Amino acid sequence: MVLFQRGYECEREIKLFYNMFFNKDDDVTVTSEFKYENKIINVYTVIEYKNRLYNEDYYFKFDTENKSEKTIKKVFTAACTKSFVHASKKIKDINLPWGVMCGVRPAKNVRELYDEGFSDSEVREIFKTVYEVSEDKIDLSLTVANNEKKILKDNSPDKVGIYIGIPFCPTRCVYCSFVSTDIRTSGKYMNEFSQKLVLEIKKTAKILKKANLKIESIYIGGGTPTALDNKNLELILKTLNSEFDLSYLSEFTLEAGRCDTITEEKLKTAKKYGVDRISINPQTMNDKTLVKVNRCHTAKDVIDCFNMARNIGFYNINMDLIAGLPDEDFSDFKHSLDEVIKLNPDDITVHSMCIKYGARLNSIDFELTKSSIMNKMLSYMQESMKKTGRVPYYMYRQKNSSGNLENVGYSYPNKMGRYNVNIMEEKQTIIALGGGGSTKIVGKDIQRIFNFKDPKVYIDRFDEILAKKDEILKIMEVV
Repeated sequence: MVLFQRGYECEREIKLFYNMFFNKDDDVTVTSEFKYENKIINVYTVIEYKNRLYNEDYYFKFDTENKSEKTIKKVFTAACTKSFVHASKKIKDINLPWGVMCGVRPAKNVRELYDEGFSDSEVREIFKTVYEVSEDKIDLSLTVANNEKKILKDNSPDKVGIYIGIPFCPTRCVYCSFVSTDIRTSGKYMNEFSQKLVLEIKKTAKILKKANLKIESIYIGGGTPTALDNKNLELILKTLNSEFDLSYLSEFTLEAGRCDTITEEKLKTAKKYGVDRISINPQTMNDKTLVKVNRCHTAKDVIDCFNMARNIGFYNINMDLIAGLPDEDFSDFKHSLDEVIKLNPDDITVHSMCIKYGARLNSIDFELTKSSIMNKMLSYMQESMKKTGRVPYYMYRQKNSSGNLENVGYSYPNKMGRYNVNIMEEKQTIIALGGGGSTKIVGKDIQRIFNFKDPKVYIDRFDEILAKKDEILKIMEVV
């Protein structure tokens, strides 16, 4: 694509929607001219494609007075992308349930509009007229935003979440781009990684005490934390209990994730040291797909692990599914969701399949599921969750996902994951440890501190990891 923008530039957003309508090898020239006069936005877009011109002359009435700079930028960007999308639809008609909304956090958009004084009806009108979001996605966004309020209202500057990254997995799934390494090659680093992590926990405990910060939630993710052997898992959990003040802790999550790493011994260890929320993530309940995506377990293994966890005493269990996995149709997804619902987990998260940079799917011949089928899958999910009494409480979107759709967590009202909401809405400081951890310090702006991803690099450059922890005090201006 060759892109010329005059008057206002939003190249990143235009490219996002360009990829929905055109192939990377298409010869396309886009010219966009933006004007704002007399409270009227006018964006004239011309697309040259296969020796033909397609245009859209878009007008929108908008008064910038008393609007924040962030809101003005969002509306201007939406006008440009809308003009481009309308012109593109004259070439190829693609259903876009989220309209021209680009952000990864639709519920955050709702919350920011609430904060500016807009009512529910006004937020609905903005989503409909500015972004052209469908009615069902507007309903979803407002429902999520209002459910999030129940958790966000308890936040305060002295409360933090803790994230601990364990960058090991038994195998790497074909769709994965997370911070993880195959233990068949990286397993030799597990002991030393765990020992270094213990030192990072001790260092972080001192930082928390000096800054007078209270731990509200702990989330151990990865990777697959239960890829660790029980000895190292217990070492980490025991250190967290001995070094951190957990008297304010309201949620302690362990991503058990893959059932081929779960044992009765590990679950009992987690329970012993206070873990009260775990994830057992099948992604699909179809054995043929599990083989295709490089997961070394069966659907029956998932059921057995879930029942074992319940018997041990875990009464807050999350399960993840992915809609649009390779070669799965609606009936495959329906089967997976129905089977998971039968188990009755407390929290079910459904992700829209996404081709991520760094995932193996990027290097093979794979096409995302058609948006019409994805819409059918997610509509069935919404209907099913409503029938079971689960509510949507956190949501995010990713670029290059099937149908440009969303990932949503549904839970029973009293089982909503606090960490999930706070990390997504960026309203609470999250201090990260371990491999690939990303500390987010929330103040007037969000400042980030990154840990090294690879376990070998984490070990070899551990002095830098400890030094990074001191940056927390500097940013928070603690002396």
